[in-house]
Amino acid sequence: MKKRPKVKTIIIFFLLAVVMGMLLFAATLRISVITCEGNEKCSQESIEAYLFKKDMDRNPFVFLFQSFFLDNKEIPFIEKYDVEMVSLTEFKINVYEKSIIGYLKYMGTCMYFDKDGIVVEVTDTELEGIVNIRGIEFDHIVVNEKIPVKDKATFDTLLDITQLIDYYGIHTDYIDINKKLEITLYLDKVRVELGEDDNFLSEKINDLSSIITVLENVDGVLDMHEYSTSDKGYTFKRD
Repeated sequence: MKKRPKVKTIIIFFLLAVVMGMLLFAATLRISVITCEGNEKCSQESIEAYLFKKDMDRNPFVFLFQSFFLDNKEIPFIEKYDVEMVSLTEFKINVYEKSIIGYLKYMGTCMYFDKDGIVVEVTDTELEGIVNIRGIEFDHIVVNEKIPVKDKATFDTLLDITQLIDYYGIHTDYIDINKKLEITLYLDKVRVELGEDDNFLSEKINDLSSIITVLENVDGVLDMHEYSTSDKGYTFKRD
């Protein structure tokens, strides 16, 4: 009869040891493999840097708690992300990036806007493949609000050209819009003068997309002020 307490004590200590061992094992686990899908503007290295700012953030149980019970961490150019667990040490991140078609520079920062002209991101990073618009005047900027240009005509011109460039996949060094709302595209060593935002802007950009390969490795100005309706083409002047 006197031995039973010892047996119970041994069982209790054994169970405590098992529990402590499991807790220690769980605490020392770290996520070693991360796979990101859907990210084009933000690199996987950048995403991991924002997700795992501390060593303990790589613990799978901590990461799962943060992912399912806390709001998504703010990551530049990313609207939201979902987390899938492949194993305790491997996770998959499904990324949903913000829709961006262009950016303006203001006081050394890049202000990225979407197809509606709403500023969705402000950062020092200049993304490749996103067109830079110059010549637009404004004196302040507010994230999640429309670009504060002086008049609707300027705003419409800004959106028209950026949406067309994005649609036709034309890569430009930058686009200049002057006070008369005349548009000039800079393609390496070629300046494409589109003139004002008229009823034929879409047709002009369509024509440009079909002849852009001819403009490679040449210097000069392509005059597209007037839309070519008679298949005569456009005038190119070498520098």
